[in-house]
Amino acid sequence: MGYRMLIADDEKMIIQLIRQLGHWEELGIEIIDECYDGEDALESILTKRPDFVLSDIQMPVYDGIQLIEKVREHNLDVLFILLSGYRYFEYARSAIQLNVVDYLLKPVDEEQLNEILEKVCRAVDEKRRQNADQESLLNYRAADENSRRKEFWDIILNTDKKEGRKFLTRDRILERFQIDFHEECFQVVYVDTNLAGILGTDHSVFNDKVKDYMEGAFKNVAQLVCYVGYIGHILILNYDESRRNEVQNAVAVLFYKIRDLNEIYGEFRLNIGCSIIKDGMEKLPEAFEEAFSAEWGHLVFFGNKVLKYEQVSGLTPFSLSDIINEEELSALAEGVRYLRLEELERIFSEINRRTVRYQNAGTRDMLQTFMTVRTAVLGAIPEVKRGKAAEHYYMAYQNARNFQNVFQNIYEMLRKYIQEEQKQLNEKLCKPIEEAIHYMRKNYGNCVSLEDVAEAANVSAPYLSKIFKEKMEIGFNDYLTKIRLEESQQLLTGTNLSVKEIAFMVGYSDEKYYSKLFKKIVGIKPTDYRRLYG
Repeated sequence: MGYRMLIADDEKMIIQLIRQLGHWEELGIEIIDECYDGEDALESILTKRPDFVLSDIQMPVYDGIQLIEKVREHNLDVLFILLSGYRYFEYARSAIQLNVVDYLLKPVDEEQLNEILEKVCRAVDEKRRQNADQESLLNYRAADENSRRKEFWDIILNTDKKEGRKFLTRDRILERFQIDFHEECFQVVYVDTNLAGILGTDHSVFNDKVKDYMEGAFKNVAQLVCYVGYIGHILILNYDESRRNEVQNAVAVLFYKIRDLNEIYGEFRLNIGCSIIKDGMEKLPEAFEEAFSAEWGHLVFFGNKVLKYEQVSGLTPFSLSDIINEEELSALAEGVRYLRLEELERIFSEINRRTVRYQNAGTRDMLQTFMTVRTAVLGAIPEVKRGKAAEHYYMAYQNARNFQNVFQNIYEMLRKYIQEEQKQLNEKLCKPIEEAIHYMRKNYGNCVSLEDVAEAANVSAPYLSKIFKEKMEIGFNDYLTKIRLEESQQLLTGTNLSVKEIAFMVGYSDEKYYSKLFKKIVGIKPTDYRRLYG
């Protein structure tokens, strides 16, 4: 990487001499500007950001020392070489404390000039190395911080409430996540809008603004830990009992501040759900579910508002089977996995008919039904597309008017997903390959031969082998192995079955052969895979 240099001197002849004497190409230095007074030099430095400046100590407007001081006021880390006559030698030398690399005496000597230029280039290299090291350290710390916060929120959002008790202790949270909860009251607040669906674009500016509002609303009132994602903003508030009323007022202030952003973004839905106040951090997973359930209350108590869990806890409960039974859940997952739109139409037609009776029912049960269906749906979507699908799935809720409309939107989301997948599949696969893959995915646990699959696809075995390799860019046996190992990975992380049982279930009677094959393809043993991802 080269070096960018600016020359500042009120004598044009001096600048011309410096240009003639410097070994610019050899040193890799580019002169990006010439300035004839301190004011122009300052403007150019602020605009063009050179690596270093060679400046005369005596210039109009700002002299060399004043120029350095002005640059420092703008927090720019620019190196300086001062050019001085003998008359100002002591003055120039005193400037070393201002981080001047060196000073150059007039008349300018070629050898001295290039020695100093080499010296400043080495100083720039050292500064760049230090900055790179500092940036690497900051990136490492940021990545570590993000990893720790993700782990923290995974515990809060995904841990079973009973299991969460052993993780959520003050000492563990402080040691592992450097979050020092110390007051007696804990409350979760959930802020959600439908802006993602309205804008259809990144709304990080909105999120940053909301985060600023949150920090301002709860400053000096409660300790705030905040999560921001496509599901909205989740706040953990930790405060003293005496601050209870102040916290509730702060939630109201936050609501009105966010609502006023409709002047910028247009009308959007805004609801805030508040959990019951808890007396211990081990109850945070429960508080999160309460805050979510409270926010879901907007499907019953229409309009933009702050909703408390107490307002929805008395609504009529219902069970998952009132909306969708286990057989239908399994069929739904199969429909998504194998892109069967007609199967989805049948299931969602039933769901639509049933949900109309539960429009004003318990929002906690609505939420649990929504999340159960989510697990089935996302589990059937390939992992590489699961993240985007999860966002679209949640937008189906954010854009819904009522409980019935939630599932109407989910169906629309899945219909578009399946149609897009079918389009891509049709572009890549011919009909016999579709039939072959369908047969393999249904029968991978059995002894599957090329002849069996070809018969199911109604083509000859040699023909299927040929077009499979051409279209899929992978051999028949390798693809079957891929299916079996993918299914075994799901079983390793989602069940307590032994490796031997899993090997048998995915079509391998020899556990040792399966383990050896798994390590060869995946890179680690099945037992290690379970330990890492289970």
